[in-house]
Amino acid sequence: MLNKSKVIIGSLRILSWLPLPLLSVFSSIIGSLIYWLPNKMSKVAATNLRLCFPELSAKERNHLLHQSLIQGVNTTLEMGAMWFWPIERLNRLNKGVKGYEVWQEAYDQGKGVIALTPHIGQWEFLGLFASKHAKMTSLYRPPRLADFDEFLIKARRRMGNTLAPTTALGVRMLYGSLRKGNMAGILPDQDPGNGGVFAPFFGINANTMTLITKLAERTHSAIIIAYAERLPWGQGYITHIHAVDSEGILNPDPVLAAGALNKAVERCIREQPTQYQWIYKRFKKRPEGEDKFY
Repeated sequence: MLNKSKVIIGSLRILSWLPLPLLSVFSSIIGSLIYWLPNKMSKVAATNLRLCFPELSAKERNHLLHQSLIQGVNTTLEMGAMWFWPIERLNRLNKGVKGYEVWQEAYDQGKGVIALTPHIGQWEFLGLFASKHAKMTSLYRPPRLADFDEFLIKARRRMGNTLAPTTALGVRMLYGSLRKGNMAGILPDQDPGNGGVFAPFFGINANTMTLITKLAERTHSAIIIAYAERLPWGQGYITHIHAVDSEGILNPDPVLAAGALNKAVERCIREQPTQYQWIYKRFKKRPEGEDKFY
């Protein structure tokens, strides 16, 4: 019987042998096939785009869907490079940082920094940038395959990151890192399950985490948001760093706080709408009495 973890890791290693421009070509072909052929991924992405961009025409949304599927495939195929390439080689993919002063201002406060890293562009590349400038503990959801989880931890730790699982222990690790004046990296656009509240995201109620507000409130940490924009045809990445409405995220009303968090994510997505992970069922959980979207 095939070991799934070994198959996945082996496939990623093979992909790591290929140059990024060639992966971009493959992504264009595969993403176009996903766009034209009936499948669940394309259907979910189309539903999300219809909900989030009602002001666009059907033609405009279809173009956005097509490009986002290509970008999504590109993100996946690049994981081999992110997890196997030497750090020195990955460093050469850094083509600039926009908003570094926001990063510096956050650290000048002398406290911890919460870095929001939504699923835009190549989020794995952000770990490389952060490790050069700060000690970072990143919250992550362990995969079901134990062998692959072990590989994933090793691959990400070589960039200097500490990984905190989405458990009570992981949350304590985040608190500890922030209280030492270090950085905590969190993906803010995932469904938190039963630990969230419904707040507007592109005008649609989305189940949103409250953890970020609690972390910032208890540790008095600064909050920023960042993503790595993928440049065309494997040219590298530009890191974008933005300030957020920290007062809004610290609002004592959890719904208003979650809404401010979603606004920060939405702003970044509108800057790079084709590079967002629209295939994710962001609106899967619905308020009681509402029909399901997927």
